[in-house]
Amino acid sequence: MMGRIGLLLLSMCFGMQAMAAGALVVGQTKVNYNAYMSDFLSPAIAQKYKLERSKQLGGLNINLDTAGKKVASTIKGTVRAEGEKKATPLTFKQVIDDSGAIDYFAQFPVNKPQTFVFDIELKINGETSDLKFSQLVAPL
Repeated sequence: MMGRIGLLLLSMCFGMQAMAAGALVVGQTKVNYNAYMSDFLSPAIAQKYKLERSKQLGGLNINLDTAGKKVASTIKGTVRAEGEKKATPLTFKQVIDDSGAIDYFAQFPVNKPQTFVFDIELKINGETSDLKFSQLVAPL
């Protein structure tokens, strides 16, 4: 429950950037994802999830809506600025709330407004799915 509420609150804070948020289903698990500027996080959320707030850091949140069921999951991926060939590996931090919802957070450098390309591999209960999306991330 808190995972979904947290994602909703994050999305509400992100204004235009939240419009690019997306979702997909892997097996029986709904996956929600969104990229954002880390300084949009409230100090309380940043402290709770041990995330850095900065005007030079973007963040990626991937939420697994497990409907209260236990799942085995791993996430790995890369990020690159659109038009660039070199991708940077993302380091994900897993957070499981009291209701069992699973969030993965990763942070990456952002120097100017630009579109980032995310290439993510999700493994959920033995099922693998690739997620590739682009999103504008802009310091304000």
